[in-house]
Amino acid sequence: PRRHPAPPPPPRRHPAAPRMFWRMTACAAVARALSTIPRRGAKAPPVLRRTKAPPPGLLDLGSLNRADLETYVVDDLSQPKFRAKQIREWIYAKGVDDFSEMQNLPKNLRENLAARGLTVGGTIAGVAAERVSRRDGTIKRAYELRDGAVIESVLMPYEDGRRTACISSQAGCGMGCTFCATGQMGFSRHLTSAEIFEQAARFSRELRRKGERLSNVVFMGMGEPLANYENVMAAARRINDELEVGARHITISTVGLARGIGKLAADPLQVTLAVSLHQATDEKRSAIMPVNKRYDLEALLGAVRDYQAATRRRVTFEWAGIAGENDDAAAARELGRLLRRHAVKDAHVNVIPLNPTSGFRGKKSTNVNEFCSTLTKEFGYSATPRVRRGIDIDAGCGQLTTAVLADEDDGAGG
Repeated sequence: PRRHPAPPPPPRRHPAAPRMFWRMTACAAVARALSTIPRRGAKAPPVLRRTKAPPPGLLDLGSLNRADLETYVVDDLSQPKFRAKQIREWIYAKGVDDFSEMQNLPKNLRENLAARGLTVGGTIAGVAAERVSRRDGTIKRAYELRDGAVIESVLMPYEDGRRTACISSQAGCGMGCTFCATGQMGFSRHLTSAEIFEQAARFSRELRRKGERLSNVVFMGMGEPLANYENVMAAARRINDELEVGARHITISTVGLARGIGKLAADPLQVTLAVSLHQATDEKRSAIMPVNKRYDLEALLGAVRDYQAATRRRVTFEWAGIAGENDDAAAARELGRLLRRHAVKDAHVNVIPLNPTSGFRGKKSTNVNEFCSTLTKEFGYSATPRVRRGIDIDAGCGQLTTAVLADEDDGAGG
């Protein structure tokens, strides 16, 4: 009879294999357990939440750009394309956010929009708190988002008719600048493009209803705009297209993310770039701006030089005047030599007397005029002191936090 071949012998195991397996498993379990224990001295993550947000599912027509609104009107509402144009005119040209007031829409369509639970501006759940400056009329608001996160925005009116919105790009900020109240909070999350856009759109609608218009938008609120590049630029395009704010009147500020500046140079939307500089040596700048350890002055100003070569546009440098540290003629000469050495040609230096924050000991400069004069006369760089606005309501540069909520709560409890 034919015999089947004997089966192959089982593979030999290393005598230590079972012990190694269980040892590795135990190590992995210990590592997982240790990862849940906060490191000594580590800060707790910021809490930027206030109340329970409304249930999800409400569609905000204001969150849809021009093309998406047309698609929704035609495909979902079974309406002709021109209805989208009518809705847009009511929202953006007339500042109307109540469907019942959109009188050239058929009554059944207005009722259908309301019945579906649609909104204009519902991306923001509501205004959690508001302050108005008695000095200059600046408005500061704390907005609550749909997930309960809280951000702040500011509207600044000027005597020459300008109306400037300062908007946030993140909830909190991870850059850690020591003189900035937002940087002292820590980072919570990026904002969506709709959340960014709606901050400007709300101010725009309110101004339109008064016969005024939003003229300028600055991304100088909470967060680092270039760290949330795609959402920021999507919002900026809508601000330009739908709110009709000129691209050169849209300013994007950065603490100095060189890679983001490079992306901005290649973007077709010709916005204005502002760079927060504040010190002219790596040692001094790293002490107040941790980002300088990643992108030092060589990398930052190299990116600015490349940006100018590609765009032929002027760059603004922000300089917080800190008494006795960076506000005298010697500091101005140090800055002038730095910009000249890196071949930065067309630049304006915006000198801002330091705004007070609870976590920074520095004091505001009273010497900014000498600083500006030295920089202009000796180096030919345009330099002017910035008018401080909203200081009495903590709405100035570097002052945006959610502390306004705590103040409101304290007042309610008293």
